[in-house]
Amino acid sequence: MPNVSGYVSKTDFDVLLDAAVRMFPSRRELVCLSDSSFLSLKGVKAVEESWERIKSNYPEHELKVLNVQAKSLNSIITSICYDYNAYKHIVIAPKWIPFLSLKLKAPVFTSQNLAMTNGVLCVYDAVPGEDAFAAGRQAASILKGKSPASLEVKDFGGKLLFDYKQLQFFRVDTNRAESKGIILNIPLMERYRVWFILFYSLIVGALVLLVAWLFRANRRESRKRIHAQTRLLIQHRLVEQRDEFDNIFCSIRDGLITYDTDLRIHFVNRPLLQMLGLSSETYTSRFYEGQMAGSIFRIYMNGENILQDLLKKVRTGKRPISIPEKAFMQENHQGTYFPVSGEVVPIFANEKMTGMAIVCRNISEEEMQRRFFNMAVEESSIYPWQYNMHMNRFHFPGGLLRRFGYTDDTDLLARDEMDTLIHPEDLLHTRRNFDAILLGNEINSRMSFRLKSADGSYEWWEFRSTAYDGLTVDTPYMVLGVCQSIQRYKDTEEALIAARDRALQADKLKSAFLANMSHEIRTPLNAIVGFSSLMGETGDMEEKRQYMAIIEENNDLLLQLISDILDLSKIEAGTFDFVEKELDVNMLCEDIVRFMKMKAKPGVEVLFDRHLPECRIVSDRNRLNQVIANFVNNAIKFTTAGSIRVGYDKVDETHLRFYVADTGLGIEPEMQAQIFDRFIKLNTFVHGTGLGLSISKSIIEQLGGTIGVDSEPGKGSCFWFVLPIV
Repeated sequence: MPNVSGYVSKTDFDVLLDAAVRMFPSRRELVCLSDSSFLSLKGVKAVEESWERIKSNYPEHELKVLNVQAKSLNSIITSICYDYNAYKHIVIAPKWIPFLSLKLKAPVFTSQNLAMTNGVLCVYDAVPGEDAFAAGRQAASILKGKSPASLEVKDFGGKLLFDYKQLQFFRVDTNRAESKGIILNIPLMERYRVWFILFYSLIVGALVLLVAWLFRANRRESRKRIHAQTRLLIQHRLVEQRDEFDNIFCSIRDGLITYDTDLRIHFVNRPLLQMLGLSSETYTSRFYEGQMAGSIFRIYMNGENILQDLLKKVRTGKRPISIPEKAFMQENHQGTYFPVSGEVVPIFANEKMTGMAIVCRNISEEEMQRRFFNMAVEESSIYPWQYNMHMNRFHFPGGLLRRFGYTDDTDLLARDEMDTLIHPEDLLHTRRNFDAILLGNEINSRMSFRLKSADGSYEWWEFRSTAYDGLTVDTPYMVLGVCQSIQRYKDTEEALIAARDRALQADKLKSAFLANMSHEIRTPLNAIVGFSSLMGETGDMEEKRQYMAIIEENNDLLLQLISDILDLSKIEAGTFDFVEKELDVNMLCEDIVRFMKMKAKPGVEVLFDRHLPECRIVSDRNRLNQVIANFVNNAIKFTTAGSIRVGYDKVDETHLRFYVADTGLGIEPEMQAQIFDRFIKLNTFVHGTGLGLSISKSIIEQLGGTIGVDSEPGKGSCFWFVLPIV
């Protein structure tokens, strides 16, 4: 056609059917709805052909063709307009028919976009607007002289077009539909939701900011009016408060001076000026205001002015600092000074530091009284103490706590700390007595107990106390008292008791000694007299020799007995003589061993044991011989088999150790501690006075040495002594 041009849009039913089945896979019947018109029937044929091509992809689905003019309209409406049947159908309309304007309960897919607002879900057609725009451009070309024949009739193509309201009605995901085609009829609010939200947010934010700005501006103006109204009242009140504070600060006894943060003087009260010896006119004139710290007085410590250092430390640390002990305050003009006590404190206003203040007092009188008191306490050794009921702590003078091992930085002691100082044997009754004091059961009390000193030893103390009644009788306000060491009295008491016990023991021992001596002297005398008579009566020479040996043995016993008694008497009288000269130790020991071998029992061997090749010392040979011989004699008495070894060795460069070791009976451990006491005999059936070891101990100690014994019952004993080498 030479004068015809334009655009056509052919419907691709393959795409339309595929989209319908994919969007509603659970609906298994596709209803192709048409009328008897030519275009409608041609469209039905095209749908059937398309279905034949794609039905192999959807074997569970089937296509049904319905003609609204050939079939009863009621049956069609029943099939696709009611919920109980429509849920399984999809309507395919090749050509738009008025019947489709009904509100169908099944989704409708057609090929003409004029049906988009009449209940159709999806249309395959040209995009509205784009086809009109293309036709307009072609018409403009023709109007400009271009021949219609040259433009021809072109296929514009098509796309799947979805109705937004129908997608919402059938609950189809719009994102899924938009991926297959174009969604039309989207409400303006939905299409530009984000922009609307941003726009409304900006408007609301602007309104909020406007209201806030107006509110702040109104408050600012109100505050200015209020400040203007109250400023005069505040100034008047500040003047009144300053006068009131001046009166208050001047009424206190302690001196007070305040500084700003630049260390300039702000205020000085009258007591401080009086303390410095300044006139009352100084307070009235206030010439000091604004001057630097140190212009009125200085604080000295060890000869250095520390006033500004104290103020700077408080300004930096923002916490109080005490004026050091032994500090002095000196007035600048007259030069008078005195010991001072107090502290430097920060001043805060609205949590901001605005200055510093010094609160102080003259402690000349207090320091003098304290020193007099300390001198009196140190001389008398009587210490005051206090128990604080609120803190549950003892307060002691520093000098007393130093005796208990505490440093000078504390004068308080908790009760459990006090319990650790008390001797365990005294702790129970001390607690009981002190509990009675705290309960008000004892107003005045006195108790003695032992306390641990700094060196770990225990010392006897006497504590006296009196209770200061509180609100009720059974709750004292505080407990005051004094304490003193009574160790010297206890030592004197113990010494007197020990002396008494020693005197009683000595009396008993002397009585036992006299009884024992009468027996010891009578026994050898009876033997000497008896066997002397028998020796004169017998004529047998062998028997006479035996009698003579017995008489000689008893003579030796009697001689040793008398010798011990004489030595004891000399020791008691302090006339025990020593003759020191050089001697050969090896020769001394060999002489003793040679002599003692003759006295040893059969089966007992006396040996000269360990010794040096040569050894010469300066000492009393007779006394050393007496001690070693005494050791060997005792060993012979109690050794029936084995050996007795005499020897010595060098302990160090300045000491020798002598010993006598035997294999005899041994000594029980409890007897070893008293074996060197007087009149001690381990076996009353063995001859002896019980004085030999006691005399030996006195000899060795007077020679500057030590003596002892090592023994194990059943295995033997080793008596030894150590002498310094000269």
